[in-house]
Amino acid sequence: MLGELAELGLMVAKDLGVRVRECEDAGQAVVLADAFQKVSRVVRLTLALDFKLDRDAAREAREAERVEADAARAEAARAALAPQPARAPTPAEARKDRVGKLLHRLLWNESEGDSEEFDILREDLDARLDEAALSPDFEALPIETLARRVAADMGLSGELTLSTCEPAAPVAGFGDAALGQPELRSSG
Repeated sequence: MLGELAELGLMVAKDLGVRVRECEDAGQAVVLADAFQKVSRVVRLTLALDFKLDRDAAREAREAERVEADAARAEAARAALAPQPARAPTPAEARKDRVGKLLHRLLWNESEGDSEEFDILREDLDARLDEAALSPDFEALPIETLARRVAADMGLSGELTLSTCEPAAPVAGFGDAALGQPELRSSG
C-alpha cells in the first residue's frame, strides 16, 4: 500500500515538475513549485517509512528467532539439569560406594591435601574397586575387609574409621559372617 502511495506521489511530482517548467506566470509557478516541494517530501517520507517498516519487521523476526533459540537452549539446560529418575544401585555398586567412602579420608591424607593427587588416587581406587567387583566373593566379604584389602593394595597408611552403620568384620568363631552381626557361642 505504501508502495502504491509512493508511485502516485512520484507521478504527481513529475507532473508538477513539468507544469512548473511550462508555467509563464510567476505567481502560478511559485504555487506549483510549493506543491511540487510538498509532494516530493511526501514521496521521500513514504519511501523512508516503507524502508523503516521493512527494517523493523526484519529486526522483529530476528528477535523472535533469538528468543525462540534462547527458549530452546533454556529448555535443553532445564532438561539436562532436571533430576533423572534414580535407579537403585546394584549391590556391587552399593558396596563399591561404601568402600570408597570408607577410604576417602585415607586418600585425602595420602595426597596431603593436594586435590590433583587426590583425584588421581580416587581414580585409582575406582579402577581397583571395579576390578575387585569382578571377584565372585566381592558381595559376600564384609565392607571392612574389602576396605582393608584395597587400602593395603594401594599402600595407604592410616587407620580405617568405621561409621556406626558399618558393621565390623566378624572375629573368627564369633558372629554371623554373612550378616556381620555378633553372636555369642555357648561353651560347654
